[in-house]
Amino acid sequence: MEDLKEHARKKGRARNQLTISMILGQKPSVKQTLATFIGCTLTAALAANVNADPIPVTVNDVTDWGTTPNEVVNANLPYLGYTGGVYAGINTLSVTLNGTSTTYSGFCIDPFHWSASGPTSGYSEVPLVDAPKSPAALNAATATDIEDLWAKYYSPTMSSSSAAGLQIAIWELVSSNAVANDGLSASKAFSLATGQSDYGASQDLASLATYTGPAANLMGLTGPGQDYVVDPQPVPDGGGTFILLALTLSALVYVRIAMDKNAPQLQKASAFRRK
Repeated sequence: MEDLKEHARKKGRARNQLTISMILGQKPSVKQTLATFIGCTLTAALAANVNADPIPVTVNDVTDWGTTPNEVVNANLPYLGYTGGVYAGINTLSVTLNGTSTTYSGFCIDPFHWSASGPTSGYSEVPLVDAPKSPAALNAATATDIEDLWAKYYSPTMSSSSAAGLQIAIWELVSSNAVANDGLSASKAFSLATGQSDYGASQDLASLATYTGPAANLMGLTGPGQDYVVDPQPVPDGGGTFILLALTLSALVYVRIAMDKNAPQLQKASAFRRK
């Protein structure tokens, strides 16, 4: 976490790069397999997979709390020895893997640790059920509840009050699970200060009992600072990816035509912050 006065100087930039490599030389007999292969790899390029094995990354919380949907809420955080204002809303996270940074939208799933300042190594991309760290390790049911809440309520253009309600609902789920299943004392659980609005979090949680839609495909980021849940689909980069996608689709059309003519083949080679 950091003070409100510090967040204004933080700015984040990240590129989402999609690289397409094509080589010549496939035999006409493999055209059906090649078409299937290209279709599958294009799908993989459009949405990141959540790997079962931890992937080491560096995480930098670059949230601009002056513009992202959020509310400042008064919370009791006895595990941290703090009572006061915290940001509740959408986090912007720059995740660096092998020198390439990608920007994701996410929420805090860790009301028991302060957020780190600046690029922080030692994080891992993991399935949501494998995050966050103690004392709030999730079980499958709680992870699914978070994915259902995200699927039903999250939007990158959601209002500040809706974003705050979703964040509070996530904190409530994580904290309640820690008390019920991970041995956290109830006296150390997250709670809102008396009189603080929950911005619809209680209604969000109640709606889980009747929700029958698909769950969101989410990813956890766990490390030495605060832990997060993010959508593995990166934040749009302002049009560059769409141009590359159009070029990719055009290339695929050419590939199909070339295969039909037996021509040479082408192949794809919250952040929890103190007020």
